Amino acid sequence: MAHPARPSLTLLLALALGALAACAPSAVGPMVMRLGPGSAQQRMLQAGIRTGPRLSAPIAGTVPSVGTDDRFRGDDASFSTQQWGLAFDAAMTWPLTERLHLHTGLQGEMFLPLPVPGYGVYAGMSYYIGSEQLGLAPSLAVRGASDFGISSSKGGPGSMAGAEATCALSFSPEPGVSVGLVPFVAVHTLSSHGVSNGSLYYGGVVAARFTWGWLDTLELSGGFGRARVGDSTSWNVPIVGVRGGR
Repeated sequence: MAHPARPSLTLLLALALGALAACAPSAVGPMVMRLGPGSAQQRMLQAGIRTGPRLSAPIAGTVPSVGTDDRFRGDDASFSTQQWGLAFDAAMTWPLTERLHLHTGLQGEMFLPLPVPGYGVYAGMSYYIGSEQLGLAPSLAVRGASDFGISSSKGGPGSMAGAEATCALSFSPEPGVSVGLVPFVAVHTLSSHGVSNGSLYYGGVVAARFTWGWLDTLELSGGFGRARVGDSTSWNVPIVGVRGGR
């Protein structure tokens, strides 16, 4: 008679499979999207899935030992998981004053049932200028992420550290609803296979935030970015995101 698998054994198997299918971290962006003034007293927790480029892919994909299927292909393969990833994203907004907010976040690459390396953290500040109906929210954030040198990871191994600036223009046509345009530009230092390089990642998204069901906010975002690594390698990046907040 077969015995049910013990939870500890199931967890170990999931972790082992995760290590085999690990992914280099995605540069999820824009990191900070402040659509409207927000609450001056209440924290907001958001969680969901967002996409971005694996910035280490051009470096990792040129190593002689890399197979043909793992090579970097630029604009010919914008949706290839070797250079584009989906990541779990959890973010907390902390109001410091009515206009000044602190933003913190955690990232885990999408591999069910667990997020596996790469992991990342980010933190930033935003300042709102305007009224409840229309305003600008410039922000600055820093990020660090790594897949801890796992040589079999998609688009890696890869580690990155960098900073990003955004300036969200938002409009609230009615209470509880905000739409905005969020351009961003980010610079990173990358490391892969012992090689270091710099990158520039820029673009913009259109985002909407509204109340939906039991969620205080549902945030949808979509747009495009352009990633450049070193002096010559660049490619287009589709950006899609959905997050719920309370």
